[in-house]
Amino acid sequence: MRNLIAIAGALALALFYMPVAAQEDHDHGHHDHNHEHAHEHDHAHDHAHDHAHGEMVGEGTPPEEHDGETRIGDAWPLDTCVVSGQELGSMGEPIVKLHEGREVRFCCAGCIPRFEANPDEYLEKADEKIVESQLKFYPLTHCIADPAEELTGDAEIDIRRVIGNRLFIFCCPGCDTHATERPVMFIEALDEKVIEAQKEDYPLDTCVVAGMDLDAMGGPYDIVHANQLVRFCCAGCVGRFNADPVAHMEKIEEAREHATTTAETTGDDHSEHH
Repeated sequence: MRNLIAIAGALALALFYMPVAAQEDHDHGHHDHNHEHAHEHDHAHDHAHDHAHGEMVGEGTPPEEHDGETRIGDAWPLDTCVVSGQELGSMGEPIVKLHEGREVRFCCAGCIPRFEANPDEYLEKADEKIVESQLKFYPLTHCIADPAEELTGDAEIDIRRVIGNRLFIFCCPGCDTHATERPVMFIEALDEKVIEAQKEDYPLDTCVVAGMDLDAMGGPYDIVHANQLVRFCCAGCVGRFNADPVAHMEKIEEAREHATTTAETTGDDHSEHH
């Protein structure tokens, strides 16, 4: 009798767990299928995951805010320390700070006190490099604060000013002051002009960060950095771009040079997009 009771109990337990086991098998099979599917689209899956979590960015990405201060303008556009001139990354992870809303980067902590003791001296040297690198991309021939006034192209007459790591050119001290006091408004106005001027001949049809088609995630999503248009597949890529803007801008420059070479070889007046 005891044997019969034991057998009956075993059968009852087996019947109870059978649906659960079947469900686990089903779930496992479903998971394996999705897992394989995810591997087929590995890059797109990872990127979509980041996008879905609110523009997630890589570790070490410079913050839009620092110590309660909001960044004005672009991420640091140079690949060197504002103080020492050493290549960023040569002394470890670069240190990001905001100075009156402007982002600056240091090769090491030892450079920060030197900068804070005399920021204008170091920023003046950095501005010379920024002006030189951005001048050829400046989209306007008139003063952005007074469109009726044409720029001369003469550095001794026009006023070249860096605001938020962005080159501006003004016709007079009054316009310079007007824009300096309203940096966000004028940076947004300059953004519109840069995008308008560079959109047609932008040399890439893929996201400079993710490598995906620009329309793959609902884009393109456009920003301006260092007076150059940069296009992404989604807003989630901007933070990763800002973590190392110089490296990503080099990709755009390489594509631009390739497009120019191709156009010269084929005799085509229009840039070939890649």
